[in-house]
Amino acid sequence: MRVRRLAEAALVAALYAILTWALAPLSYGPIQFRLAEVLKGILPFRKGLVPAFVVGVLLSNLLSPYGGAWELIFMPLANLVGALACVWLSRRSAYLGAAVYAVIVAAAVALLLHETAHLPWLVAFPPLLLSEGVLIVGGVPLMGLVQRRLAPE
Repeated sequence: MRVRRLAEAALVAALYAILTWALAPLSYGPIQFRLAEVLKGILPFRKGLVPAFVVGVLLSNLLSPYGGAWELIFMPLANLVGALACVWLSRRSAYLGAAVYAVIVAAAVALLLHETAHLPWLVAFPPLLLSEGVLIVGGVPLMGLVQRRLAPE
């Protein structure tokens, strides 16, 4: 069972990174639309996948034009916090957990862009929040369908 969970996490991390890379440059920047964020909607159903998104973000950010410690350390940590908050809040509502995850990621990316590209945080945050919200929260029903096809965690 442990091998299956590890393989599942590795598959999700790789899928996240591949989707992000395949859709670059749309996946990076102030008005990013990382289609891979839809995958995060599975966390309310597959709580053991938290590490998959930390690793997936780290891998996908290897090709980021912003690079450096912000992308390779700060963003995986922000995703760890967001994923854990999502899992915890999903006990009450999958959509609440996903929404908080979207807010945390959008705020972190806005901070990254403020520090690396000198874009004002208040300019970067709203479009990022819209993108993250649509993808992560919108991913919940889609990933719910995927979850029903998978064996229980």
